[in-house]
Amino acid sequence: MEYLLLAVMGIILGIIINYFADVLPNSPGLTLPICSTCQHPFSIKDYLLKFKCSECGTRLPLRSYLVMIASIAISYLLRFFPPALLGYWAALPIAALLGIIFVIDIEHHAVLLKTTAAGFVLFLIYGLVFFGWQKTLLGALGGLGISLLFYFLGIAVSKLVGVIRKKKVSEVAFGFGDVMAATIFGLLVGWPAIVGVIIIAIVSFALFSVITLIVLILTRKYSAFSNALPFAPFLILGVITIYYL
Repeated sequence: MEYLLLAVMGIILGIIINYFADVLPNSPGLTLPICSTCQHPFSIKDYLLKFKCSECGTRLPLRSYLVMIASIAISYLLRFFPPALLGYWAALPIAALLGIIFVIDIEHHAVLLKTTAAGFVLFLIYGLVFFGWQKTLLGALGGLGISLLFYFLGIAVSKLVGVIRKKKVSEVAFGFGDVMAATIFGLLVGWPAIVGVIIIAIVSFALFSVITLIVLILTRKYSAFSNALPFAPFLILGVITIYYL
């Protein structure tokens, strides 16, 4: 019975992540998801059961199925391998919000103000409960300060490259959305753990970037400053790693 409950909770988690990842980047409020092909709103039945648009027949993207599978797996992992300090039920809301931020940044290269605001409230509560107000606020300030340094450094590097190439470079590796993500993650892990989160994120980002660069060069698909990677997923990896250390 417990295994069935875990599967059901995983499905609910996947639905939540998919819904907000579909709606938040495209709508100012909470509405029905929109078909990417015909722009017709999905009915609840089409979205949750048929997995395709009744108007044009377009199926939900592969991401929807991958998120659902991953969410079920996460539900089981959180039950049998819960992160430090958190039990299964306490970890689920965090998993949902981290999943939403992860998917949106992967697809849109953006950390939305809406998810940042939700994260500020949710992670502040967790931080105050588990770390107290001093470590929690210091974690946020530490995340903000360290990430701002990288933000301004990224802008400076982009301008320098633009001068060298005699062409304006608008793409930066570390955007202001990443600054906000590092700040709210500081609430969630506290000080000094946020330093470890950022270090893990930078190292994993660098390794993944090198691998991606090699693959793009070998496949002749590389174009300078046109293959920027989202950074928030690596911050999330850092958060998860810190909670399991």
